[in-house]
Amino acid sequence: MDSMILFLFKIILISGLLTTWYCIGLRNKRLHQYNRFFLLFALVISLTVPLLHFNFFTMQQAHPTFASPANYLIQAISSTSAEEPIVAAKVLAPAINWYTVIECISVIISIVLLAVLLVRIMWIFRLASRQKISEVDGIKLILTNHPKAPFSFLNYLFWNDSILLDSENGQLIYQHELTHIRQKHTYDKLACQALTCIFWMNPFYWFIQKELMMIHEFIADGATIKENDTEAFARMLLQAHNSGSYLVPEHQFFSSPIKRRLTMLQTTIKPKHNTLRRIAVLPLMAGVVILFSFSTRKIANPALNPADKKIVLLLDAGHGGADIGAAYNGFKEKDITLRIVNRMKELAPGYNIEAQLTRDKDEDLSLVDRVAISNKLKPDFFISVHLDDSQPTMAKKGDFFIGISSASLHGPDHEGPSSKLSSKVLLAILPLKGLLLLHQWDDIKGIYVLNHNTAPAIMLELGDIKVKEQIERIYKDEKLDEICNDILKGVVNATKG
Repeated sequence: MDSMILFLFKIILISGLLTTWYCIGLRNKRLHQYNRFFLLFALVISLTVPLLHFNFFTMQQAHPTFASPANYLIQAISSTSAEEPIVAAKVLAPAINWYTVIECISVIISIVLLAVLLVRIMWIFRLASRQKISEVDGIKLILTNHPKAPFSFLNYLFWNDSILLDSENGQLIYQHELTHIRQKHTYDKLACQALTCIFWMNPFYWFIQKELMMIHEFIADGATIKENDTEAFARMLLQAHNSGSYLVPEHQFFSSPIKRRLTMLQTTIKPKHNTLRRIAVLPLMAGVVILFSFSTRKIANPALNPADKKIVLLLDAGHGGADIGAAYNGFKEKDITLRIVNRMKELAPGYNIEAQLTRDKDEDLSLVDRVAISNKLKPDFFISVHLDDSQPTMAKKGDFFIGISSASLHGPDHEGPSSKLSSKVLLAILPLKGLLLLHQWDDIKGIYVLNHNTAPAIMLELGDIKVKEQIERIYKDEKLDEICNDILKGVVNATKG
């Protein structure tokens, strides 16, 4: 599964779990400040936990895997068959890459929503610039006849000049808005609304935004109206109406459901129950972190014949960033090579190999930088992974193409280890079913990462991006494992006689 889709799935699942608990245990309870920070914390947790990766425990098995419990859950939801592993490209994509189209549409919608939010913020500042501003109680008071007033934004209080400020009702409304300003509710709203714009496809973010606005009103009501003083509350809301709009950055006094606010003022506080509700969230948070951040790492069985001495192997995923490499029908070489080296790194510990990567994400990395990384690390071996895109005419269904090249410009002392690594990896790969050797080059003088490397270095071309069956082979977990395991076996054999 594409890493971005997986990330979005995790965000939705985590925010969904936390929102569910909020609705069951916290909603409409007199825990306003706690609920405020819980909802903000839910946003932060849903974004950060999917980025965390911890090893939970290690197991041994013949075919290593590396996955978190959440990944298994998502695969179970997404897969069409229980026995069949999830495959990012089960069938070769059509000429139109619908994934890219949907991705572009999603980005456009996010940009439009952010633009709407920005326009509304600019409208507030324009309105402020047209009016006289007075400093009162440390805030900027602006008198206006705009129908939305009174409302507050940051340190601004826009006051409707038809409401007498020194009247009893006016003072209640004034203290209400003053609470919004002093407790910095605007920052909550802006952060929540910005995230909702970016991750608009997450329905729980929209719900959290709505609830956070409601909690702000509860807090302001509680600071303004005495408990059970419904008469004062009614007087304050004589002109109230409910707009029900989203992405409104200011706190509008007459914009929240009146019934919930009135009910909340009459709700009694039960300290014992509220303490239990606060504590109950701790196991929920622990469960979320374990489910979505911890992974069970399974390493290879000792029967895989690991190296006697630890081997440091530097794996180089070809291309990256703006340099996509070969491309065909929506597939990009830079993405496939990264998938291969990441899988090799996961399998490497079973062979007593410490695998390092020149890049572990999609980023621009020059040939000079790749060589510099290698020469600084001084690994035992360097392997650069690429794909072919020639689609040879002798190809038959089921064939799998490889090409292998070795460094040779550092004299006989260096040529020997590189050539040995090349031949050992080739011999280990040869038993692969349907293998077709396209080329085996020695004395290659045009490959920078080989010729300028101080470590024994080879380049591998694994499969042809234009051949459907070969791309599917790389994306099927068990088939990719065969390729990666054989390469690692060849690396181990290169250290032996």
